[in-house]
Amino acid sequence: MKRFFALFLTMAMVLSLAACGGKKESAEPAADKNESVSTETTNSDWPKKTINIYMTHGAGGDTDYMGRQLATALEGVLGQSVVVSNVTGSNGATCMQQYKDGDTDGYTFIATNTAALNGNEATGMVDFGYDAFEPVAVYGIQSGENIVVPADAPYDSLTDLIEASKATPGQIKFGISTGGGVYIQSCVLTNLGGAQFNIIDVGDGATRLTALLGGEVDATSLPYSTAADYIANGQLKSLCTCLSKAPDLLPDQKVASETIPELIIDTEYVLLAPKGTPAEIVEAMNAAVLEATSTDDWKTMVNNYCFQNPFVLNVEDTIANLTEQRNLFQSFVPFL
Repeated sequence: MKRFFALFLTMAMVLSLAACGGKKESAEPAADKNESVSTETTNSDWPKKTINIYMTHGAGGDTDYMGRQLATALEGVLGQSVVVSNVTGSNGATCMQQYKDGDTDGYTFIATNTAALNGNEATGMVDFGYDAFEPVAVYGIQSGENIVVPADAPYDSLTDLIEASKATPGQIKFGISTGGGVYIQSCVLTNLGGAQFNIIDVGDGATRLTALLGGEVDATSLPYSTAADYIANGQLKSLCTCLSKAPDLLPDQKVASETIPELIIDTEYVLLAPKGTPAEIVEAMNAAVLEATSTDDWKTMVNNYCFQNPFVLNVEDTIANLTEQRNLFQSFVPFL
């Protein structure tokens, strides 16, 4: 706690000096913009009460898991409860729509992933992007959306799967979640890879896994972390990852872009605040995230669950990263 408050006070002084030098906007206009914000939230002893993180995806999936891990780690830094509430629907669009203009008092945040955030905009499910929020931090990279099939399926590569779909048009059922990265994958597979799947919306990662194991679909895309145990016990097999490169700890995985160069989905976990949340609170929460994710316990968790090394960004780099991700997803629009 003392280390965090010292960091926050130092940051506030730097911001103040920068404003006096003309390199940053004065804090005064921000106060005018958020007149309803209580003065308690702009004091150096923030936070004073429970922080709420609204989760865009359901329990059991990787986005929910990572958000809850972050919340637990933040409690140790901030000294306050951090409560995660799932507000699901429309690939995260329901939650993001509800809270993008939510309370700006520093006690409301949104946890999501970049595939949902940028995919919903690219597909037209929503008419806003990351700049409808105050980006706080990118705090991890997914283990990768992997194209997965039953272990006894007669395909051992993405090329095999695509060729099988061409031979039996509309017979291979491919499970997706409308609007996000997996939907975009299916469009790229169809429009650039020539696949002829029967595309079925079966929901988020946890429900896609259930559908695949139950035979409702013949193939789908799943975070590797979601499918890992079933791959290990011989129920499923992964044909490739849709990451731009294999995960740090799984360097031998095949990469989808070797077959279809445009098929790249680098899903990351991101924390947002409602638009208008004061910059000093955004920076303070980012500082807390950086501290919370700098421990050996966090590294071990990320290695074991995401098969990646920790990847956490400051506010400036988070915005730059989200801009790059948005541009990638906008490049998919002609193929949707």
